[in-house]
Amino acid sequence: MYPYVTLSDLQNKYVRHYIFHNLNDSYYITDDLSPEMYDTLAYNGFISVSAKDQFNNEFLLPEIQTSYAVLHWENLHIARRLRQFIKKNIFSDSAFFISINNDIDAVFDGIKRYHQDQNWMNKRYIDILKKMYRRNNYRQTIISVELWHQQKLIGGEIGYLTGSIYTSLTGFFDRDNYSNFGKIQLIALTSLLQNADVAFWNMGHPYMKYKFDIGAREYARLDFLDLWCKYRNKKVCKMPSGKKEMKRVLSDLTGI
Repeated sequence: MYPYVTLSDLQNKYVRHYIFHNLNDSYYITDDLSPEMYDTLAYNGFISVSAKDQFNNEFLLPEIQTSYAVLHWENLHIARRLRQFIKKNIFSDSAFFISINNDIDAVFDGIKRYHQDQNWMNKRYIDILKKMYRRNNYRQTIISVELWHQQKLIGGEIGYLTGSIYTSLTGFFDRDNYSNFGKIQLIALTSLLQNADVAFWNMGHPYMKYKFDIGAREYARLDFLDLWCKYRNKKVCKMPSGKKEMKRVLSDLTGI
């Protein structure tokens, strides 16, 4: 059984002096599904998912990872084949756009369809994020990223800003009709984050190859948390509004 964590645990020295250094445990559990609890967990470096037990009771499973994948902008790598794909498919078509917080409901729907039974964002979890998104008075700023082809949403992701750090939660893209656009979405988001003066991108678990393909590096827990605590109280960055034409967003990064 995972250790139970309360809001008061996170508001005293317990989190810093025990949880951070307790490398025997990564996952914790709580039945406090309030925005305040979620916000405090995220502020302390936890990435939370939702789960249900055999009695259909819902919980948060906050994880303080043993290691993290982090993308620093100077390490961004765009492979030659991807550059060629961008030149052929993006720069020849003005109908591709990216937006921030333009249609968060559509992104949640896309995540549900894409991940189906593997979707860990249950209804109460989504309700937490929507409350934080609408009230916008928490330390986390909920971010919805949307990738469009004309009026069709072909990809997106949900994450949050903590000070000047962006953390990804989960996302989707139309793999059947838009192969390679998952990586295009990552590259375009990198451009928006960099231009908004975000310090770095917390990409979560370091087990996915695509993160390192674009230049992420792995941080051990304590090294990451030192970096996290340095930037989590920095001025909150303001992401751009409205749809941005993809070839304009990508032009500086790709040099095309």
